[in-house]
Amino acid sequence: MILYLVRHGEAQLNVLGILHSRNYNDNPLTDKGRLEAAAVALLLHRMGVHGPVFTSPLLRARQTADCIDRNYKVDERLREIDMGEWELKKISEIPFDNYRKDPVRYHPPGGESMESVVNRVMDFLNFVRGINEKSVIAVSHWHPIATVVALVTGLPLSNIYKLRISTGSITAIDLDNDDVLFLNLSPLRVLRSLGLSDDGIMKECIR
Repeated sequence: MILYLVRHGEAQLNVLGILHSRNYNDNPLTDKGRLEAAAVALLLHRMGVHGPVFTSPLLRARQTADCIDRNYKVDERLREIDMGEWELKKISEIPFDNYRKDPVRYHPPGGESMESVVNRVMDFLNFVRGINEKSVIAVSHWHPIATVVALVTGLPLSNIYKLRISTGSITAIDLDNDDVLFLNLSPLRVLRSLGLSDDGIMKECIR
């Protein structure tokens, strides 16, 4: 089974460098984010990837999932790490460098620990392994996706910020063999390189 981990498209607060993890109906996709979501959907469809779609409950993730399959299912285990006292603060206003260097030791004050993220991500992986499908698509956020990659590859959890996982990217994992097939693939860049126009890509989300 292949698990396709999709990071949501760019959202309004991403542009401003503001952390957001709680209000599930705030922080929609930007125009660029909608294009990234459409590109994810189009590339997955052209690759012949079919299977159930699960998504974080946050709006930016649900909007991305809706481009892929309007029959998506919300799964709380895919939500972003709870930012605690850092919620709705700019990255430049908090001691984010310490967190980036070792998110195991310096988790957000009053927020979620790495252990908590690992537990719910592992629970989701075990759930997916029990599904009789060739492919499963999960729309999530930087931290949960990076945690999955670390768990599969053996990368120390304290080093997950060495991973680059851009908005609108796809990371594919073979759960049968615990192999990372590709990491941080940009569908928008791929489709543009094949000569598709942005307007043509956007049609994937206007059905």
